[in-house]
Amino acid sequence: MQQFGVIGLSVMGKNLALNVKNHGYSVSGFSIDKPEVDALAKYEDKDLKPTYTWEEFVNSLEKPRKILVQIMAGKPVDETLQKLLPLLDKGDIVIDGGNSNFYDTNRRYEEMEKHGIHFIGMGVSGGEEGALNGPALMPGGDEKAYEEVSPILEAMAAKTPTGQPCVGYIGPAGSGHYVKMVHNGIEYGIMQIISEVYDVLRTVGHYSNDEMSEIFKNWDKGALQAYLIEITAKVLKQKDNLTDDHIIDHILNEASYKGTGNWMLEDAIRLGAPITVIAEAVLARFMSKATLRDDPEPKIDPEKAPKDLVDQLAKALYLAMAVSYGQGFEQLTMAAKAYNWRLHYSTIAQNWEAGCIIRSQMLHDIKFAYNADKDLPNLFKAPFFDKVKKENISALREVVKIAADAGVPTPTLSAALNYLESIFNPRLPQNIIQGQRDYFGAHTYQRNDRPGTFHTEWYEEK
Repeated sequence: MQQFGVIGLSVMGKNLALNVKNHGYSVSGFSIDKPEVDALAKYEDKDLKPTYTWEEFVNSLEKPRKILVQIMAGKPVDETLQKLLPLLDKGDIVIDGGNSNFYDTNRRYEEMEKHGIHFIGMGVSGGEEGALNGPALMPGGDEKAYEEVSPILEAMAAKTPTGQPCVGYIGPAGSGHYVKMVHNGIEYGIMQIISEVYDVLRTVGHYSNDEMSEIFKNWDKGALQAYLIEITAKVLKQKDNLTDDHIIDHILNEASYKGTGNWMLEDAIRLGAPITVIAEAVLARFMSKATLRDDPEPKIDPEKAPKDLVDQLAKALYLAMAVSYGQGFEQLTMAAKAYNWRLHYSTIAQNWEAGCIIRSQMLHDIKFAYNADKDLPNLFKAPFFDKVKKENISALREVVKIAADAGVPTPTLSAALNYLESIFNPRLPQNIIQGQRDYFGAHTYQRNDRPGTFHTEWYEEK
């Protein structure tokens, strides 16, 4: 009998199955797509069993069964659960490792609980390579069931530089998929921030692709060490097989998206979470598809570029990345309160330290910030990140000014600056908005000098 089962054997599912096997556990694989099972069968031995029917798959697993469903999110997951239910026994464990919407995971968790089946919604990040060699895993749902499968998940997960597995219990119901959604939103933010820094480097600094590649490569060796910084250096360096130019100059500047960023914005609006950097990053992808592209390109005199432009950009990039992470954790704290979840924020940061797309050195510092204060209301209230803000905000302000003067759009860099200028500001001007609302709609207001709710009988001068 096999110790673990995987349903769905496309690239991610097959590689996760091989990952489990490579870490000393026996695994069965099944897919409704026979060629996928045939592809897995090439690796068949006593620890890896391909199966061709639902019954053969379920009957090949030791009890309580531990099954990972790695298929397209949405209706296919519901159809798979309906196929499995008659074949499972009470106490069996089903893990949804796809990019499911957390509302769907909440619903499935409750449905499976009625049948005595333990359900885990688990975010998986790291792509094809991570699936095989060590992904970041974000499991939420039944905690006792997690404890049952944790030895296997810890074995297959990526490891932090200090050897800790990038997996840990997130919280109840759909919280694991919620955390993966936030992960993807932070990813949107950091990718757009990097693209704006690249734009300033090429437009204002007139750096070549090879020079920019070296800049990002050097940044990746220090405090800015991050997977997205690392691959940016490689993307900028890559030559095109067809033209022998740099491939980056031939890639159409339209960014696609799959929708998880939209989900995060939708829930941010519901919660009132001020995730301005991530919102601008999502909208920037929309903008890239809507742009008419009929204006001339900005022409900047290279002599006008500041001598310390690269250093200023490094500081601005570091701070803006911290804001993207900070806004993600801010939404998590608001979601935890709204949905009555007890989330483990330091564990979430550790889960992201390696294996996933947003892995970076900074997450080590975020983990320690939440270890020191598990109820941290805002990342920039932690001493380390308060210092980061104070040391880097002038550079961020200067970069936004340089870009504005050059006609280079910086939606996320500007949003990061505006967020930091606003979030601790005691003199925001929304008092005038509330006065306007009370004037035209008697919506009332609170005062800053006494408790209670007030309304003024406004008058017009004659």
